[in-house]
Order: sequence, then C-alpha cells, then structure tokens
Amino acid sequence: MTRKIYSTLMIAGLMMFAKFSNAQLYINGAQFFIESGATVTVQGDITSNADILGTGKVLLNGLSNQNVDMGNKTIPNLEIDKSVSTTTLVSAARIGTNLNFLNGNIFLGSNNLTMASGATITNPSSSKFVVTNGTGKLIKASLGAAAFTYPVGNSALTYNPVTIANSGTSDDIAVRSLTNVYNNGLTGTAYTKEVVDASWDISEALAGGSNLSLTASWNGTDELAGFNRNKAGISYYITTPAANIGWDLLNSQTAAATGTNPYSFTRSGITQLGAFAIGTRPVLSPLLVSPKIFLQGNFAAGLMSDNLRTLNLIPPVEPYTALSASFTQSGSGGGETGASTVIGSAAPASNDAIVDWVFVQLHDGSTGAVLSTRSALLQRDGDVVETDGVSPVNMAGNAVGTYFISVRHRNHLGVRSMNNINMTNAKTVAVPYDFTTAQSQAYLGSVVTNAQMAALTGGVFGLWAGNANSNTNVKYSGPSNDENQLLNTTLGGNKGLILSGYNNADLNLNGQVKYSGPGNDENVLLNTVLTGLKSLIINQPTF
Repeated sequence: MTRKIYSTLMIAGLMMFAKFSNAQLYINGAQFFIESGATVTVQGDITSNADILGTGKVLLNGLSNQNVDMGNKTIPNLEIDKSVSTTTLVSAARIGTNLNFLNGNIFLGSNNLTMASGATITNPSSSKFVVTNGTGKLIKASLGAAAFTYPVGNSALTYNPVTIANSGTSDDIAVRSLTNVYNNGLTGTAYTKEVVDASWDISEALAGGSNLSLTASWNGTDELAGFNRNKAGISYYITTPAANIGWDLLNSQTAAATGTNPYSFTRSGITQLGAFAIGTRPVLSPLLVSPKIFLQGNFAAGLMSDNLRTLNLIPPVEPYTALSASFTQSGSGGGETGASTVIGSAAPASNDAIVDWVFVQLHDGSTGAVLSTRSALLQRDGDVVETDGVSPVNMAGNAVGTYFISVRHRNHLGVRSMNNINMTNAKTVAVPYDFTTAQSQAYLGSVVTNAQMAALTGGVFGLWAGNANSNTNVKYSGPSNDENQLLNTTLGGNKGLILSGYNNADLNLNGQVKYSGPGNDENVLLNTVLTGLKSLIINQPTF
C-alpha cells in the first residue's frame, strides 16, 4: 500500500491517532504533521518534497530495503529498527530533532544526511550507525564547542566514529569515513601496513574560522600489519602549498592510544580540514634525503662489491635493532624490511644493486642531538636509498628545517655531515649529500687525530672498515680490539676456520669470516685499514 498525501485536509484525521502504519509514505506538496507522541510506522519507501512537521516520529521497520527520498527536506524524528534489511538515502535528507538507532544502519551513498544544530543521534553502536559508502557525508549544522559524535563507518562491518568539538566559529561540519588510507590523502594508492585501515574526510561549509578537537576511534581488527598503537597519532594531509604537501604527523606528536576496543586518539587545534588518518610511518610528515657513501671494506675500481646480495645473505629485516648496544633507534626508526626482489640474488646486477643495510641518523641542526633514525639500503655506486631499493631515504616524522645527517654501518666507522643542511623543500624533493668527494664533507671534531674517512682509489673517500665489534674505533690491540672480536669471539681462536654467513666480523663483506688465506679479514683490519701498524687506532668523531 502507498499512502499519498496531497493536502492538509486529507491528513487532519491522522492527528487524532498515536500510531499510523503504512507500507509506503508519499508526500507531494502537502503539510504532513505528526503530533507529539505519535509514530508513523513505514515499512516501505519514503518520498517527500516537503518538510515533515510536528514533534512525532517516523519509524522504519520494513523487512526489505527501504529508500528515503526527501529531496533535502526534514524529518523531525527518525527511528530505525531494521534487523534484517537496510535503509538507504536516495537523496539528501535532514533530521530536525533526533535520529534513533534501534537496529540496523542507514546507508548514505552519494547523499548527505544533515543533523540540525540542536539535533541528536541516540543509541549508535558498532552494529547500528551511519554508513558512508559513497561521497555522502554526515553533517552537523552549526557545530560549536559542544562535542558531537559522528557515528560513521565505511561499511556495515566497520565502525569508525569521530567526536568533534569546534572552539572556533560555529560551522556546518561534515564527515565521511573511507575504506582505506591513501598516499594522496583522499585519493591514490592505499597503504597496506602500519595504519588503521580507515580514514576520514572532514569538511566545513565556510572555509576558515573552525578550530576543531577531533577524537577518532577504531577496533583492533582495523589495524594493518606493523601498526603500533603505542606510538601513533592522527595525521592530516596537507594539500597546499606544493612545498608542504603530504601527511603532517610528527614523531613528537605520536603517543599511545587510549581505551581498548575501541581505541582512540585525540588531536586538537585543527584549523585546516580534509583527509585525516591514524597511523605510524606511512602518515608521518615526509623528509627526503639522498646521502652517498662508500665502504672501504668492499670498495674496488669505483664501486663496492655486492657479494652479500648475490649469496642471498642480506637479512630481510634491518640488523641494527639487534645491535642496540651500539645503534639506538629513535623517531620512527627500527624494523625496516627489504623484499628479496630488492636485496636478494634475483635482483638485477647493476651499479644500483644493493650492498648492505646502513643506519641513517637525522641530527638537530643546532645541538647535534639525534632526532630520528632510519635503516636504509646502500647501492654499489654509493647511493643510500629506501627499502624499495630506489627511492630517497625518508626521515619521516620530522618537519622541514635545518639538520645534520649521518650514516653508519655495522662494521665501519660512521660519518656525519660537516655542516648542517637546509631541508626546507625536503618534503617533496630529496636533499643530496655526497660524503665521497672530499674529507671536508665529513665532520672531524676536536678529539680525533686521524682523518674522518679512508682515502680510496680514484680520489674518493669512504667509511673506515675494520670495526668488527661495532663500536666507535678500529684497533688491533688493547681493550675491546677488533682482532680479538674477529679471531676469538667469532672464530673461537681457530685461525684456519672459515665461517660463512652474514657476520659483523666479515670486514670485506664477501660472505665469509676468515683469518688466513686469500681474501681474509685479518688482512683488511691490519694492512688495509691500520697500514700494518698494530698500535694504530682509528677513531670515529663524536657526533
């Protein structure tokens, strides 16, 4: 049955009843008034080109899908009680007083659902909420300082509500939840790790003036691999100006989530609206650098050997976290991984083939304090690149500014840039720094008597080799010397033993630790590095 309403005369009698049941409700040019305490129960579709008046409610409880076509007109009170079917907006609609969820969801599709300035939403939960499965948004008119919860999710199975308060100029604030987190904010490629697998598109009717506090929630099942809820936060995607584009979360803004299923983060002082997401590294503010170094231990004829790669010995997970006594992770560093197609024998043999993992540090441009670390990959030609084997190193979670950069290796002495580097455009363009061209490219320090780097053939410079125990010096005798690490700790005192694998005592990076015979590591330490002087000590500058 379809109930068609054409004029107030036809419905006068309806106002005498507390309940009115109808298969479909069709209002065309009429004043439809529901008195206080009255309920109009609709089990079919609602179509109206006029506001529904009064303080009564419309109850949707049909057994099949019900469409609501209000043409952006108002329903004073809407109640949804649908345990076996759905409710779908087919045009924009407005709620004047209350939206009450008893059972089921309401799907917005491409249409907005607007809550009046004084309207409320009651009884939402993870099984009954507003599904933003298209471009349509849930809008709160004239949102001010009083917090309002937007019970939204991107599907009937995913509930990601946000609560927003606006301490700025009251405005119509709109929210929709998206299925993924994208590298370009609202578009692009979806991230597959280290984020909550949902994002929020938040907008305002009048640009400027809003000052939002945002609390976003999620469940553990929404977390993708590698997400660290003890060190994450809410990130905003900056769209302009071009030099600032990208996600904006800093390491200093990350913290532990509150609650338990749901978990939540809060961010305040939000004045620019758009895409928001929760995560760690993928949604940290980018800072791109391109260092270049050579390692003395495996350098020859202008390139470094990639024997560790061809032997499939480079580990898929960076080695520096395990060497915590010598390498301290900070910022977003630690746990970086490389695919076998990048670091293994199947990767193409070229000047860009991967040699090993290196440890990159970002230092405060004034104090020199380490702010952030990143385990990266070293190519044969000296380029230090991201874990994909080609991209610039992303020291994520740091704002543009002035920094020192340093590069260290597990069995070589490290180097730090001589001068601090202006990285004001480093969110979109990588800042290069070539250590190989001159000794003056590397910081020396007042306590070091040796050169900052080893002089290599061809007039280039590289990191001192021979640091078998991963400390800050290379020496053959005395306490904590590298010869003892090589012979006694690694080879058990057996000068004839050959130990294959990925080992810090493999000073020439050929995949073997050996004390004697061709290509042995004792020769690298004593003759290549220390020039035959057992008493010589090569120190890494303090930085």
